[in-house]
Amino acid sequence: MTEKTFVFLHGLGASHQQFDFVSSVEPEGANLLMIDFPGHGVNVTKMDPTPSFAGFTALLCAVCDHLGIQQATFVGLSMGAALSLRCATQRPDLVSQMILIRPSWLASSCPPHLSLIDRCGTWLMGNDSAKAVRLLEADVEYCEMQQDVPRAAASVRGLFNRPYATEHAATLRAMYRDRPFDTLSDLRNISTPATVIGTHTDQLHPIAIANATANALPAANLHVLPPRYLRPDDHTRALIDIILNNTGVAA
Repeated sequence: MTEKTFVFLHGLGASHQQFDFVSSVEPEGANLLMIDFPGHGVNVTKMDPTPSFAGFTALLCAVCDHLGIQQATFVGLSMGAALSLRCATQRPDLVSQMILIRPSWLASSCPPHLSLIDRCGTWLMGNDSAKAVRLLEADVEYCEMQQDVPRAAASVRGLFNRPYATEHAATLRAMYRDRPFDTLSDLRNISTPATVIGTHTDQLHPIAIANATANALPAANLHVLPPRYLRPDDHTRALIDIILNNTGVAA
């Protein structure tokens, strides 16, 4: 059996552990590359001058080249989806296929649906951890999220519990203020086949962004899965089916 390579790219403020559900099913005939970008997980590498989509893309391509990866399916979640798309524009030889999970950026910086994440970065940078948590818990948007979609609020609260939360806070703000593309026309020039995954009831990853991403890509199809924060088990099962079975790899 010919082995297939997958490159998994996590979201802003997360780590490679977002994809533990894939490795747990022990896919046959697959090589899985999972990394932590600088300012994420336990990666304390400092970016010069500042974290950015361009800088992360350059690092990612360099890692793939170093490992001898010539072609791979890129699976990106949120920030990772934007990085997958950037890699496809710069290295179409490297990216054979994309699975873009709950994308959160198009072609503009400071997306309003991520402003709470930016505020989290600000609170963590300017205060001790206890005060930063108090500021979060007093935030109107966070309080509404706790009432409406508690699991989504818990994911935001997790930014304060992760290793190096204070040290990595600046990365939250820097990436929020950056943008992966200048215009949507950059996306229209990507010919790499793509599966775009969206869900409802996810204000950090609005379904409108998934729709716009799929509409902008010439070779994309959109899948709307059960809501990540309301039906997590159903969502995960559907994701596994798309990532593995729809790419020719069996669990």
